[in-house]
Amino acid sequence: MLKKMKKNILLLPLLFLLFSNTYCQTITLNKGENLRDFEPLKKQILDTCFLSIQYREMYVPDTLNFQNKKEYYMLLQIGKHLSKFSDFFIIKSDSILNKLIEERKSTPEIINQLMPYRKGTSSINIFKNYPVGNLTTTDKIPLSGNYKFSEEMTKPNWTFEKRDTIILGYNCKEATSTFRGRNYTAWYTEEIPISDGPWKFWGLPGLILKIYDTKSEYCFEASRIEKPNVTVDIYFIEKDYYNTTKKTFDKQLRSFYDNPGVALENSGVKIVNDELSKKIKSRPYNPIELSE
Repeated sequence: MLKKMKKNILLLPLLFLLFSNTYCQTITLNKGENLRDFEPLKKQILDTCFLSIQYREMYVPDTLNFQNKKEYYMLLQIGKHLSKFSDFFIIKSDSILNKLIEERKSTPEIINQLMPYRKGTSSINIFKNYPVGNLTTTDKIPLSGNYKFSEEMTKPNWTFEKRDTIILGYNCKEATSTFRGRNYTAWYTEEIPISDGPWKFWGLPGLILKIYDTKSEYCFEASRIEKPNVTVDIYFIEKDYYNTTKKTFDKQLRSFYDNPGVALENSGVKIVNDELSKKIKSRPYNPIELSE
């Protein structure tokens, strides 16, 4: 009985991750028995951030339930040689994690303090021009692990339009493009002459402050721009990544959404509760990229 209770308790973080989209980098299940202890993050410093832009990302996970939108608070860090696009709260929690480890806090204490930051966050990290001329992405497939893949840094084919607007006090111009299967409208400012933007968008003669697809399923809008007054590193976290291709990653991620129960059982957890079994059938999947 005690052994069974222990297994159920250890299963809770896993199910919490699965059903609430919570992502905690070092919380994993080891053969269905033990939680791995937290270890200090291994950071590779790539550049120094001279400009950071916070974006509010909104998207529709289920196209059959358009009113149910999700939000992420993302951060674009721009350096001299490259940029990084990642979740604002993940970056914040990274520094908290190392501090807690230095203070020799227990695993339950660390989990309790990190969960408010990690709950509902995005696990994606996109590095533009890393390595030079390429775009590197790291992401996580629940119950599977951490993945890394690189692709050529493809510039959207922009069409310049005549409309203009003001965002965060900056004069912005309009541009449109079809990119990876979606039609987009972008607003960029030449007052910040940096050819970058959220996610994989770039290639305009100024920073993209807002961009959305014509179906209103994805939208990125800048909410704050600042120049750090202290040294801020742009870093890459070293992990045991599965080095793969974008095509393979997309295929495996879709497979998880089509049947998360298989992934759960492959992780060593046997589903014995009928009610739980019903909940972990296929889930809505609306990726931002609809084509190569």
